[in-house]
Amino acid sequence: MQIRQFISSHKSLAESFFSLSALNLIESLLPLITMPYILRVVGAANFGVYSYVMIIIQYCSIFNAYGFNFSATKQISQDRDNTEHINQIYSAVISCRLLLFVLAAAIILMLSPLLLTTKQELYMFLMGLGVVLGDSLNPVWLFQGKEKMRYMTIVNSSTKIFFTLLIFVFIREASDFVYLVLYQSLGYLISGILSIIIAMRIFGVRYKLPTWQELAYQFKDGFAVFSSTIGINLYRNANIFILKFFVSDAALGVYSAAEKIIKGIQMLTNPIAQALFPHMSNNFKSHSLAENLQTLKKAALVLCGILLAAMVATIVCSKWLVWLLCGQEFIAAVPLVRMMAPIIVIAGMNYTLGIVGLINLDRAKFFTYSVLLAGVLSIATLLMTASTYGIQAGAMVMLEAEIVLVICLTGSLLYIKHHHIE
Repeated sequence: MQIRQFISSHKSLAESFFSLSALNLIESLLPLITMPYILRVVGAANFGVYSYVMIIIQYCSIFNAYGFNFSATKQISQDRDNTEHINQIYSAVISCRLLLFVLAAAIILMLSPLLLTTKQELYMFLMGLGVVLGDSLNPVWLFQGKEKMRYMTIVNSSTKIFFTLLIFVFIREASDFVYLVLYQSLGYLISGILSIIIAMRIFGVRYKLPTWQELAYQFKDGFAVFSSTIGINLYRNANIFILKFFVSDAALGVYSAAEKIIKGIQMLTNPIAQALFPHMSNNFKSHSLAENLQTLKKAALVLCGILLAAMVATIVCSKWLVWLLCGQEFIAAVPLVRMMAPIIVIAGMNYTLGIVGLINLDRAKFFTYSVLLAGVLSIATLLMTASTYGIQAGAMVMLEAEIVLVICLTGSLLYIKHHHIE
């Protein structure tokens, strides 16, 4: 009865949570379904090359996303009934992301002699640019700000399921691994185009060429989040990039498989924190700082309990998970999965305390400084230890970074509580 009453009084939050849960469940399950097939067909070495190229594409996506997934979501959630303002935000953010897409692609292509050292890697990168462009066109921040995520769930799920099926049809031998990024690109592009059409139909948004002032405002408003999130994403994705220069492609493939298992489990728990962001953004503006911190504390404790259960299950089932998802060739990934399992809890707390908490409380600078410290320590440690410990160093460093970050974020919130509440 209490659950029913809660859902009826928080319909928009419940819709966002269940929609994000369904989307994350599908996005988590699809790689877990395809991973056993892909790894067995292409092998560890080819999977290592594929993972390296995908990290570069992900860096482009991180740069392209800027801070809009949070800054634009916050703007829309706080003024969701003002159609004219929504159109202004929509037009400016889409334009900003397209500009960043062109810039990111140009930078990587200029650096390709250093980063993409073979024609195969360059070819895969060019095919993978569709991932970044499709993500640029997809106004997920609009749907999340309006707390109408069911539309995104339908579009993203259906397109990704379809293009995932293409993997089983066309990836038939080891040399076909170069086309994995192509199917991902097609999925993102179709999803982005359909999302724009739905946004126009459902919300009535219309694109209008923005002014330079509107573009500048969006870049300025998103910068604090960008500097924070790019830092956290850069070091979270840096391990594969750095290890590429210290270990073999086969070893890199083993590490990548272990990392994918951990991130796949994380995705299953992400909807809780993601649904909280726009809800709390709208809720925080009408409550005191003390009340908001108390709400954040309650949410973090509930989430922590869920994540702890997921962590224990991962450790207990690690050998079975690796064998089932990756095959006997990747059995060396088992100790890496166990080592990284606590990240499931700590990273979830970092998202809640940093993004849902500090960003929504307009204390982004605390998040930025914390991320920079954790990131610098993480990358420096990996550079010093990778040649000695190889892929084990990657797992240790990833855990180290999350521990440093959660300590810094907790300290920041305690400082705010004791020095900024009158």
